[in-house]
Amino acid sequence: VEREKEMEKQRGLGRGGIIAQRRNALLDDQDAWEENRLLSSGAAVKGEVSLDIRTEDDSRVTLLVHQVKPPFLDGRASFSTIRDAVPTVKDATSDFAKMAREGSATLRR
Repeated sequence: VEREKEMEKQRGLGRGGIIAQRRNALLDDQDAWEENRLLSSGAAVKGEVSLDIRTEDDSRVTLLVHQVKPPFLDGRASFSTIRDAVPTVKDATSDFAKMAREGSATLRR
């Protein structure tokens, strides 16, 4: 019995091995397809990027921040020339209002 379990483990059949292998193969296929589509459409360019960020002139800098909130958010300074609220524009003849009233042709089906 132990020998059979050992053989199954070697073949990758134990505890979801086949299912995991199929899932991984499917994910690999999907990734390859997505990459192919991106490359063929021109949305992406295949190339190598060096992720090694260590250089000889690396230096560590400590940055102390005294003002955590920017002045336009804490209310002390106002960079706007408009002091009161902007009135809402309501136009019943606008394209958006008409489309909202009529609804979508897809939803009406």
